[in-house]
Amino acid sequence: MVGCRSCGKASLESVLDLGTTPLANALVTDARLDEPEPTFPLEVGICTGCSLVQLLETVPPEEMFRNYVYLSSFSETMLRHAEASARAIISARGLSPGSLVVEIASNDGYLLQHFQEAGIPVLGIEPARNIAKVAEERGIPTRCKSLAPSSPGASSTRAFGPTSSLRTT
Repeated sequence: MVGCRSCGKASLESVLDLGTTPLANALVTDARLDEPEPTFPLEVGICTGCSLVQLLETVPPEEMFRNYVYLSSFSETMLRHAEASARAIISARGLSPGSLVVEIASNDGYLLQHFQEAGIPVLGIEPARNIAKVAEERGIPTRCKSLAPSSPGASSTRAFGPTSSLRTT
């Protein structure tokens, strides 16, 4: 990484280095047991300028999201938390049918469904094609796009329209 993901300063300090690890949920099939497993650096750092804690290396989005298998809605705990969060955000922000809630890395729409049920328009932005398709099938408007700095269209979030609340998970 060149600098902080938030402020851009080159003042990152390592706080936890777990070495190289395979991607989460990228389980190796029996047919691939004899093949080398791709691994990536997993090191957490803090910016001494703005205090953002962040990964120091980024897995290329095309590698990370090629066949992403985790669906947030599989967890009842996550669903309850998403519902409570949505209610709190709707109340705190005074959201209404005239608002638009955009979630980056929206997975299968587990959070956005609660805004939609409250009559508030939503838009998910999800980099994994297979997961974006699941969200669309559930009726959650979703654009399959990566907003990683190296991805095409990363700076085009204005094209999605004005937002009342923006949340990343």
